[in-house]
Order: sequence, then C-alpha cells, then structure tokens
Amino acid sequence: MTVQLPPRTIFLQIVRRFFLILCGTYFLLLALGAVPFVQRQLVYAHNFKFPFFCQYGLPERYDLAPFKTHNVRIHTSDNETLGAWFTLADPFYVSHKADLFTPTSSSSEELIRSALRAHPTILFLHGMGATRAYRTRVQHYQTFASRLQANVLAPDYRGFGDSTGTPSEAGLTLDARAAWDWLRERGALPENILIVGNSLGTGVAAEWGGETRREQPRGVVLLAAFSNIETLLDTFYVLKIVPLLVPLRPFPYISGFLKRFLIHRFDSLAKVVELRVPLLLVHAEDDWDIPYSHSQTLFDAFLEQHLPPLPEMTAAIMGASDEVAEHVAKLSQERAVLRRELVTASEIERVGRMEAFSKDRPDRKVVFIQTRWGGHDTVGLIEGVQDYIAEMFNMSYVA
Repeated sequence: MTVQLPPRTIFLQIVRRFFLILCGTYFLLLALGAVPFVQRQLVYAHNFKFPFFCQYGLPERYDLAPFKTHNVRIHTSDNETLGAWFTLADPFYVSHKADLFTPTSSSSEELIRSALRAHPTILFLHGMGATRAYRTRVQHYQTFASRLQANVLAPDYRGFGDSTGTPSEAGLTLDARAAWDWLRERGALPENILIVGNSLGTGVAAEWGGETRREQPRGVVLLAAFSNIETLLDTFYVLKIVPLLVPLRPFPYISGFLKRFLIHRFDSLAKVVELRVPLLLVHAEDDWDIPYSHSQTLFDAFLEQHLPPLPEMTAAIMGASDEVAEHVAKLSQERAVLRRELVTASEIERVGRMEAFSKDRPDRKVVFIQTRWGGHDTVGLIEGVQDYIAEMFNMSYVA
C-alpha cells in the first residue's frame, strides 16, 4: 500500500534536494577553481577572443581611421610573439596623411619612430578577456590619441588575441617589459611614456612598474585597480551574477583554505608602493566588478609609513581591558588627524572626489579620484578624468 505524503512534506523535500544540488554544484565549481587550467581561464578569460574572427591586420574594421593604427608584432625575452596595435596621435596623423596613404614597411617604421619623437606615448595594458579590438578598448585608443594627443601602444598579452603562449603572472610582466622595450628601441624616451592599466592591466602595471629601477616612465595610471586577487575573490561575482566566495564570508577558515590553491595572485598592494613615479588611481563608485575600496586601499598604502601603526585587531585585543581599548581608540584618532594633514582632499565638480598625497616625494605625487559613475571598463573614458591625466602628467590635449 502506497502512503501519499502531504503536499507540504513533498515541497520541503524538493526544496531540500534543490539546496543540496545547489551547494554541491557550488563546492564542485570551487574545487575546479583549484585546477591550474580552470583557474587560468577564470583569472584571464583569454580564450574569450572577442570580437570573434578578428581581422587584426585591418584596424579600420573596428572604427579606427585609415592607416592611423598599425598592426605590429612584439617579441618577448622568452620567445613569445605578441600582437599589438600602435595608434598615432591625432595631430601627427593629420599632418602625415599623404605619407600614410602610400605606405611601405620601411616608411611605416620611420613614421612610427617620428611619432614617438614628436608626441608622448601611452602604453595601454588592458583587462581580462577579449582582445585589443574590443570596442571599449578601441574607444580608449581614440580618446587618448585625440584628447591627449598621444600615441597609443596596445599589446595583447600572451594567449590573448593572436599572441602566442599561455598567460601567467610572470608572463604578463614579461609582456609589459617587451612592449616597453619595443617603444624604447624605436626612440621613445622613458619620460615620454605613460603607463595606463585597466582592471587586470593594473596588476600588470604595478608588478612590472615596481620592478623597474633604471628607466622610469612619465607616470602610471591605474583604472579600476584591485589590491590583490586574494582580496578581490571575497567580493567577486562571476559574470556579475554568481558570487564566488561571498557565501563563505561566515566561514573564513574555509575561504582561507581555498585561497591556498591560488596560483595567480597579482599582489598590487605589495608592489605599488615601490613605484618611483607619479601615480594616479581612478575608480568609479558604480563599478560592479571591483569595489572602489580596492583603489582606496592602494592609496592608503602610501600613507602607512607616516602614520602610527595600529595593532592587529585580533580577538584577544578586541576582548582586552578598557585600557587597551582606549589606547587603540587614541591611536585611531591620531591616525585620522595625521591623515587629514597629509592628504589634500577636494571635489571635482560633477565628477567625484579627489585625494592627493606628496609628502617627501614632490616628484612622485599619488592621487586617487573616486568618480560618481563610469563603471568598470569605461571609467577612463570620462572626460573629466582625461582632463586630470592631461594636467597631472603634462599631456597636450584638445580642449
């Protein structure tokens, strides 16, 4: 005889099974993330080569002016070959159209050398996924070439686009070095090269820039930066929908265990303070990929050596005597007062707020602009941000 369960019991069983399947799938995906191949896809998304079936030799297909952008090849020290686009500064392009419309390989090379002598150059290090032909990246080249009157070199890292190899943290650092060397070999002066990184590219810029000692660029701009991959995982959503480690916040020991398997760390927080050039951090409040608190953390890292250290807030300290609690509160107050003295804070009308710090480093100013809008991939396209880049790094631009 079959016993028919009450509808409520059947419903609860379905719900229970659903959550068991959901939890099982979630932990399976986390386990897969520890597999090097899968982790590489998650960090770089380099096999998502959008736009698909790209014609790299025809930049005009992607809204760039005829012969303004040159498809070039860059060779790295470990024998990889990178595809890259070199976009001429608008004034140079306009004044050399006659030569550009009758190009030869030798004349193109000479024109690139002439452009590097005549205008500053931006080395643009893009974010994860897609290629150098991705629309928002092309918009950056266009606006840098016109509004900042700068040449732009935009390489695809190894494994991205039509570049050879497989991406890794060390490999992308070598790629940035190779792109820098390509510019230097063609006559660009270090002080005429501005490094601009976006998202993943900020980790590359910090990693490589922190290791550079002999040749210093004009400066570094980090758009939508992260402090390190490990911290980013705590707030990251896959495809902006699926939380990665957010459900594990109540269980820090589990997330800590999983992070032990992290291979690609990009610890910008450790590297960025080693930069010896002016630094601009820009981050939007409506960035749903990387919270703007990451850029704030990077900015604050430069202040730490000038502030009294706070004890690590362990459970023992938090549960200590009132005397200890008073001491910690006093230190926090001292830090807040000193911070106000060290940092110049101001509003950029209709753009956002700005903090600047330059104590003991007048030629190595650090600035953080927190914009009210701009998103993740497009914060660098805000004209108010471009204006400040022009001012801070003495770039010429069309008003």
